Amino acid sequence: MIPIKIHTQPDDSTCGPTSLHAVYRYFNDPIPLNEVIREVPYLDEGGTLEVLLASHALKRGYRARIYTYNLHVFDPTWFKLENKEIIQKLEMQLKLKKHSSKFERATLAYIEFLELGGELRCTDLTKSLLRKYFEQGVPLLTGLSATYLYQSAREFTDHLGDSVYDDVQGFPMGHFVVLCGFAEDQKHIVVADPYKENPFFKNNYYEVNVSRLLNSIMLGMATYDANLLAIQPALPESPQD
Repeated sequence: MIPIKIHTQPDDSTCGPTSLHAVYRYFNDPIPLNEVIREVPYLDEGGTLEVLLASHALKRGYRARIYTYNLHVFDPTWFKLENKEIIQKLEMQLKLKKHSSKFERATLAYIEFLELGGELRCTDLTKSLLRKYFEQGVPLLTGLSATYLYQSAREFTDHLGDSVYDDVQGFPMGHFVVLCGFAEDQKHIVVADPYKENPFFKNNYYEVNVSRLLNSIMLGMATYDANLLAIQPALPESPQD
């Protein structure tokens, strides 16, 4: 298991930066949590996007690869294209489609990510994909459906900005966690979760059945998540002749 140490998120909107900080901490990056929280951009409705976390890592000199299953933003045929060609498709889509502010924010964020040299993939989400990274000692930061992961009621945000569970008035909620490896039985994944008071596990660390986890990631598309993010330190430069 990858030894991830994660803080409890300070509020309902900071699960993304808190998860990103845990990955930085694993790679011995000394940046403090409050600095990550301050630097990561947020959406108008609260929270952030995994691609914004990825761009933060790229700007700090890391490599970043996103496996995305977000069909709101991407067409599956685009993943055979070069970054500049995907950018052109995203710009064209933005002009031609009616869209929400979140769609526009996500599109612009992906354009920046690609311009910074980030990598996009759309590989089948399987145990083998996860294992490839775990065996290399690389944790995976994922944006998923908290509603499905926790098997909880849907939620809405009240006038104080707090999340309220309500099975009728609520909506699916997204969340960020870090995947640390397979449990001993190989049927569960060890998760580092910044939301310690989550309604199902009530802990920062727990094991979840692989099928539930994979389904939670895919259902994250409802909230513009449905991603895996692999962050790794930059490769050492080749010696000069």
